[in-house]
Amino acid sequence: MMPLVRTAAAGSWLDTEGGSIALVFVVGLSATLIIVGLYALGIRLLAVGAPDVRVPPGEDPEGPRAVVEHRVRPRPLVATLAGGVCFAGVAAAVVYGIYLVIPVFHGA
Repeated sequence: MMPLVRTAAAGSWLDTEGGSIALVFVVGLSATLIIVGLYALGIRLLAVGAPDVRVPPGEDPEGPRAVVEHRVRPRPLVATLAGGVCFAGVAAAVVYGIYLVIPVFHGA
């Protein structure tokens, strides 16, 4: 029968491996940076060609004297498609994370 509480081996702190902790930290940080970067890039690409806000010098851009100009030209198709690809990558990462967390999906 296995004991409920295990004692650490001599010279170790709760029998942990520093390399495993560092690996989890690096993978988590990398995944976070990639997902946030894709999301920000997708927003930036979909904002290409957005109308400009013109305000007099020293005025509030959201104040009553702000004027929103019409688009001069439509957003390029390449920017729209690239923004969609970025958001699809974010959605794929979220779905994969849910797949990893819920064991019924992968039979573990």
